[in-house]
Amino acid sequence: MEILQFQPDMADGLARCYSDIVSHVPHCQAVTAETFSSMEQLATPACREEALLAASEKGEVAGFVHVGIALPPSKEWDLQNEPGVIRFLSYRPGERRIGEALLQAAEKWARERSRTAIAAWYWNYRYPFYHLPHALLSDRLGHIHSLFGMAGYAAKEGEVFFEWQDFNPPAPVKPPLEFQLQIEWQEQVEHDPHEYGRGGVVVKAIHKGKWLGQCNILHMNDKSSCSKAPEWSFCDNLAVEQPIQGKGVGRFLLATALTEMRDAGCRHTAISTNATNHRAYLFYTNFGYRFLDRTFWFHKELQQASQP
Repeated sequence: MEILQFQPDMADGLARCYSDIVSHVPHCQAVTAETFSSMEQLATPACREEALLAASEKGEVAGFVHVGIALPPSKEWDLQNEPGVIRFLSYRPGERRIGEALLQAAEKWARERSRTAIAAWYWNYRYPFYHLPHALLSDRLGHIHSLFGMAGYAAKEGEVFFEWQDFNPPAPVKPPLEFQLQIEWQEQVEHDPHEYGRGGVVVKAIHKGKWLGQCNILHMNDKSSCSKAPEWSFCDNLAVEQPIQGKGVGRFLLATALTEMRDAGCRHTAISTNATNHRAYLFYTNFGYRFLDRTFWFHKELQQASQP
């Protein structure tokens, strides 16, 4: 087995490796060789340097790891100190030695660039065709979860996903609070420029020019590999000012936005929240959503190789 730098003629093998392991991951479908035809095609603006390292065995691609260096943080959710990042790692279950070799190669690559830590599967660096927005490493990829754990990586906060097929939201009921409702359809709804570029509906609660709450629901268009993506929407942002939380504003905004999406012909919808946000978890699962998947990202401090 050899670990090789990306070459364009690897595209078929890389697409196969990706497609094989995500076949049972929600909202993932097989991709074509075109997806892996160049590093420019895969690059994210969230990294300042990237590389794709492939495991080659008997002349075929047996797995790969996509690495990079994070840009300096510009948002509160960006990783600090510009760590090395693992955007994606693929190896088949049963081929642990290939997974271990790829992980070691990724860490070596990061150390050679003076990185003191490495983060794996953080949502800001995800492939745009993988899973849903905000997705980390899916629980369905247990052989990769366990590989990270055995290699000394710590699982960090998780993101939990819910979906609602053929959704039928309750009629929006405005709570007895003073605010005006603003509904705007946008061709590009941006929550974070590294991640989005989809159109959708933005519903806001405003009182005397002050923002009180907001719900963004996006169309799942060509940013997803799912062939039925136009039938799906995703609630990217549901937020309410802390003093009026628990008073029905979030429920009203979500019901209004979902009604707009349904009237526009969307059939299915999904949403996510931090795994420790029990208020949101309880709200969504009693509103009509059903549990779909749990995802995590991983972190490891890197020891620099000793000097000879």
